[in-house]
Amino acid sequence: MSLFVTEDWLRANYSLSDGTEIHLPADCRLTPAARTLISDHHLVIKYLDEQGRLFVEKPEEANTQSTNDNVQLKHVHGLTSQDQRVMSSCQLCQQEVVKKPDTMTHLNAYTLVSKSDPRLGFRAKLDSTISMAVWLQGEVSDYAQSWLTDIRSVLGNIMRADAMDETLPHFAIGGLDEKSIHQLSHFPLKYLEHDHIVPAFEHGKNVRLLNLLRTSIRETEIVAASIFIDRDLVVKRPDIMKGLNRLSSAVYVLMIMCLRVEREKAWLTKEALMQALEKQV
Repeated sequence: MSLFVTEDWLRANYSLSDGTEIHLPADCRLTPAARTLISDHHLVIKYLDEQGRLFVEKPEEANTQSTNDNVQLKHVHGLTSQDQRVMSSCQLCQQEVVKKPDTMTHLNAYTLVSKSDPRLGFRAKLDSTISMAVWLQGEVSDYAQSWLTDIRSVLGNIMRADAMDETLPHFAIGGLDEKSIHQLSHFPLKYLEHDHIVPAFEHGKNVRLLNLLRTSIRETEIVAASIFIDRDLVVKRPDIMKGLNRLSSAVYVLMIMCLRVEREKAWLTKEALMQALEKQV
């Protein structure tokens, strides 16, 4: 029996932060209310079948308000979302490459570069950070899951933005926008009722694990700086640089929130955090 996706089901299973990518079973059905929720939160919906193939709705179907009984899906590449293979050319000689050598790889869908290209070092570090985020999704406590899901989603969007040469869209973590995350991370005592921390063993398992992700994101940010900030201090990808900075801040905020729970204080919901931010305006 296929899954019937309702608005309540989406709210129960995802944080619904703007721009989050959600994978649903290819044979699922969406109610009109679920589609409205997806549209309102600018969620990116992709569908997976039992063979692991990824699909998106055909453009003419994407804005329908049906239960998607008649929606047509197309098979796409997981990163590029393209449904057709394109010819790639060598960055050095500009000639089309029919057979990719082992010493080269794609910089984007159209260009092959040497594996010594510095951009690939950045993507390798980003890929490692994504793998850590995925692993932590199975290790941290339930109350931290929605934040971690959003963080994983944004990391994937950064990978796509770089590979597709697209602008990284604005994002939210735990329902909070980038400005709110920045404020919370800089003034935790004011908003979270706990001062800055230097991670230590006694802070508990969640903090210890999340600190691994925080430092990995910071390392990724430094590698990105070596690629996207030139010797004249011109920033080529300010969107990616800002995105990585805000992600490390988000993990830091999450660590403090988890520490509060470790010390038997209530988990800070989105509503509680927004109220704290508004009081200090």
